[in-house]
Amino acid sequence: MKQKYRIDESILLAKLDQAYGIHTESLSFIPIGDSAYSYQVNGASGERFYLKLFDHANDSHRRGILRLNHYLPLTSRMYREGLFRHLTYPIKTLRDEFTVALSDCTVALFNYIEGETLAEAYPFSNTILESIGMSVARLQQITPDIGQSTLMTEAYDVSFVPDLDKCMAYLEGIETSDDPITQSLIEQVLPRKTEIGDMRSHIRRLREAALAQPKEMVLSHGDLWGGNLIYAENELYLLDWESAQLAPRELDMIGYIGEEFEAFYSAYVRQLSRSVTVDFDVIRFYCYRNQLRNLTNWLMNILYRNLVTEQRENDLEMILYHCMNRWEGIEPRIQIAEAVWKKMNG
Repeated sequence: MKQKYRIDESILLAKLDQAYGIHTESLSFIPIGDSAYSYQVNGASGERFYLKLFDHANDSHRRGILRLNHYLPLTSRMYREGLFRHLTYPIKTLRDEFTVALSDCTVALFNYIEGETLAEAYPFSNTILESIGMSVARLQQITPDIGQSTLMTEAYDVSFVPDLDKCMAYLEGIETSDDPITQSLIEQVLPRKTEIGDMRSHIRRLREAALAQPKEMVLSHGDLWGGNLIYAENELYLLDWESAQLAPRELDMIGYIGEEFEAFYSAYVRQLSRSVTVDFDVIRFYCYRNQLRNLTNWLMNILYRNLVTEQRENDLEMILYHCMNRWEGIEPRIQIAEAVWKKMNG
């Protein structure tokens, strides 16, 4: 989120002190993401923590609160038992709970990892790509160790489609808007209605094919883009596990198709000590599904959620320059990755 949550921070600090016993001194707002508000929590003794705050009035944030029940116990156990330690994990309250509920919001506290994320580090070096490939393989290797996990299992969800249809119908229903952000959507998103419809039909066909051929399910982070990675002192740290699930191994590959795939996949199979079959139609599903799901979220932010102008401007920029401008490149990048896989597997 681009602006602070509407709360008296002294009340929030007092609640954190009461719940965690950490004697907080101040909060530093971090203007990132859109699934929660982010803060650095500064303790009186110099310690630091990372805080995620979820607004009960925001439907997207409410879904985020439900996901906490799935990934917080997992990441806590992964760190505590040494299964995978280069990650953000939740700090429990004095009552041995993972979250704290206030009247209008819910918060979760995490360890603080020093360093800058890789959000602005594209294109990644081979060293970073290899580190990501090895981390993905390590996660998959500990799948048997997580036991009766609280994680959800991939169902190839497309439940966002009705919201996408609602947003497109809204834009179709108005010729012009006094709001310049909405007007930009009319002028730049609406003309691509047919293309969006074709992509929606495409992911439905790919989903049906994936469901017809069950895959081995492995532990997946689910959102391994640069903003969820910190590379510090030759170690890669994985942040923000809210999309973690048991899923086909292809899920954590989708950010590294194209020219990056060879460095990523080479390190991945070295860590596994074996090659694997990659279903590139599953990769297609995830690539196109993620683009339409992101588009839907940003459209909903602009058209239906009560967000400040700065956030709506940010979401318009994301639609134009981090979403629609990438659609034409999806298939060529998949084809490059598939060619690399075929070359490496004879």
